Amino acid sequence: MIWILIVFAVGTCVGSINAVPAWAYMGAVAASLAAALSPRYRFAFLFLAILALGALRGSTLASFPSWLLNRAANIREITGTVISYPSIGRDHLTFTIQPDNLPARIRVTFLPDGEGIAIRYGDRLHIVGKGELPEPFAGFDYPSYLARRGIFATMFVEGNGSVAFIGKRGGILRIGDGIRQRLIFRLRETLSPDDAALAQGLLLGDRSALPDDINEAFRKTGLMHVLAVSGLHLGIVLGGVWFILRRLGTRPAIAYPAVGTVVLLVLWIVGPRVSLIRASLLFAFLAVGSVLADLGWITKGSIRPLNGLGAAGVTILAVNPGQLYDAGFQLTFAATGAILIALLPQFGWQEWTSRLAERAIIPSWIAKSALDLIVISAAAQAGSAPVVALQFGTFHPLIIIANLAVIPLVTVTLWLGFVVALLSAAAALPLVAVPFGYSLRALSASVRWLSQLPATEFHVPAWMGIWIGGLAGFLFLAIHY
Repeated sequence: MIWILIVFAVGTCVGSINAVPAWAYMGAVAASLAAALSPRYRFAFLFLAILALGALRGSTLASFPSWLLNRAANIREITGTVISYPSIGRDHLTFTIQPDNLPARIRVTFLPDGEGIAIRYGDRLHIVGKGELPEPFAGFDYPSYLARRGIFATMFVEGNGSVAFIGKRGGILRIGDGIRQRLIFRLRETLSPDDAALAQGLLLGDRSALPDDINEAFRKTGLMHVLAVSGLHLGIVLGGVWFILRRLGTRPAIAYPAVGTVVLLVLWIVGPRVSLIRASLLFAFLAVGSVLADLGWITKGSIRPLNGLGAAGVTILAVNPGQLYDAGFQLTFAATGAILIALLPQFGWQEWTSRLAERAIIPSWIAKSALDLIVISAAAQAGSAPVVALQFGTFHPLIIIANLAVIPLVTVTLWLGFVVALLSAAAALPLVAVPFGYSLRALSASVRWLSQLPATEFHVPAWMGIWIGGLAGFLFLAIHY
């Protein structure tokens, strides 16, 4: 499946750069039929079919029409529906609105008066403000980033009088956003402003309230993934739930659906963030395979995490081919793929860490956990470093040390935050909030300290990413063989 993802991605890239003629689709169909009828050339025909289908999907990536872009700077008022969970800063809200009379979306930044007003997913609004075309900044292609999300313009809105509520929609997602906003309100009631802002980023992936110095410390150390709710967060939460269920003797055929319910709850409350959807899809494919194996429909040996990763990638690109150019998509699949490859049984890392842990002077389970974290961090760095260099022009040589210092603390903090979220409406919340606040301050202090170390970050040319990737692969093979 991982090879199917690579071929489909190449086809998507080709199709997005060059227009794919109609005959390509017919060729893909013919190749698929030939693959089924010709065992001798099945792989070659299948390769061509997947490549053509990827190219066809990539060709659907259309740019915004010129008349729409020309209109952006002249927008002064719009009527539409909020289609995102708003990011809630200390003095502003940011959300995406789908105008009634335009084919694309607008990213709105709203500065309310005083205590402001609550805006939720599904609200029908009439807004008065100033529209403009997004522009690149600090080497970041902001217009392309927004375009991949169907957004063609930004709009600045100031004052409560500039926003009028004319109705509401949204269904179940509106309820989820309401729960999320109440949790943010309770965090701000219970914790200090900086602690609440960090909790909002860690639990909900919303960094809009985070002070600039803390945000910069996470960026400089290469630990921004800690503040983007993704596979790391989902893995920590689900790992704990899975541990409890298995200790209770729950069969995988029951445990996986139960854990899947937790995944859906997280998606519902945190919001359908792209990074979280990617991680959820990967879990879904792995869970289905494990349930089928537990039921005896397939063998356990046929369950390969790399196949789940490939299936998740193909699904995402088939639904939204623009994700291919998204840094988050590239980082997720590069880092996760590198981790899964490093943990393949034939490379023997699990046995190596077990043997080394038995010789340690500290308890073997602590040594084993630390060694596993080092291997996973090294693999993730090997996979993601080339992408970081290509996309952002930076390299973080101390990221393994940073992960070793921070991830255990993040695990404890996330679990305390999970309890805080469950008790957010209860009178016992302040009791749990005390240790949660301590852990947040410890996390913040650790990241600040790490950011002050020398050689934390190097600025490198984009081409260095290719060199870093080649070096990482060479070192991996050299160590193993």
